[in-house]
Amino acid sequence: MQFQLPKIIFSFGAVSQLKDELKLLGVKRPLLASDKGLMAAGAVDHVRKANRDVDFVVHTDVPENPTTAGCETTARIYLDQKCDGLIALGGGSVIDTVKAAAVIVTSGKPLEGFLNRPDLINFTLAPIVTIPTTAGSGSEVSFGSGIHPDAHSRAMSAASVFSLPRLAICDPELTITLPPRLTAATGIDALSHCLEGYLSKTDNPFVDAMALDGMKRAFGNVERATKDGSDKAARAAMLMASSAGGISIHKGLGPVHAFAGVFGDRGFHHGTLVAIALPGAMRLAETRAPDKMKAIAQALGLEPGARVSDAIAALNGRLGLPKTLSAHGYGNYDFEEAVEATWKNRFNLTSPFEPTHEEIARLVREAFG
Repeated sequence: MQFQLPKIIFSFGAVSQLKDELKLLGVKRPLLASDKGLMAAGAVDHVRKANRDVDFVVHTDVPENPTTAGCETTARIYLDQKCDGLIALGGGSVIDTVKAAAVIVTSGKPLEGFLNRPDLINFTLAPIVTIPTTAGSGSEVSFGSGIHPDAHSRAMSAASVFSLPRLAICDPELTITLPPRLTAATGIDALSHCLEGYLSKTDNPFVDAMALDGMKRAFGNVERATKDGSDKAARAAMLMASSAGGISIHKGLGPVHAFAGVFGDRGFHHGTLVAIALPGAMRLAETRAPDKMKAIAQALGLEPGARVSDAIAALNGRLGLPKTLSAHGYGNYDFEEAVEATWKNRFNLTSPFEPTHEEIARLVREAFG
């Protein structure tokens, strides 16, 4: 029973502490990686102004979904500009890109050789600092990262315990400008990490306690944060839930993320894919892991006898998230191949039960309506 965490600073205005923390890490010329949307929203300038003495190299062309090319570009800029540390300012895509770029700059080798080979990432990486601007992926406090070979392919893992960030600065103020659609989708993603982490067969009572607390925060605040982005209490609760979800990932995940990994090959937002699969996966868990699902229902504050699956489906509806992949525009796929790939996905290895081929087929059918 073990898990590792980065140093975490959590508070409104925490980003102003970055300059002092970089000194402690010995980082003098960090690469600040972000995306164009955050640059336009003023988040990049906000970080720079709060840390005026830092010699930032700024890179804001990280793609919406993390790709091998995006990681290689980030690594090339890091090396060309003689940087000595990486800062990820953004959501899961930016953070995962930075983690993979750290593998490249430290090893001096192309990323392709490390994908789905965590055993080969067995060396201390260049220092990574994460500053999340979404409340969903939890990547800021986990070692995981999913990288797509290109924008229209399934994600592959670039995860290793050596990819764990050194520092996570969790400043809820940076999430206030997150649009409602992304607030909803990333919020359900945070909820799913807590749910599947808690359900995982891996034994870790410490993580279980965080997962239960995180799912309560996410379930109780995602609507508030979506309806009123300036609700500071809701934003703080959601960012806390996101980090709790990232910690929960240390126990492993399950069929929801197996599904999202397979159907993430069309560039659709990961949180939306998770939201579509989550009710069906929870219905399956209610049959196969009833005791844990009772504890989840209690943590979510449901009435006696109420089903978690129904409550989440209703929550998705209130948030305006799509109910099926068909409604979201996903079509022309090989059903049998997709079911097989979902069934064999590595995330099912930590599920509290081993999903049967037919159970996964049912999940996929339901997700397509």
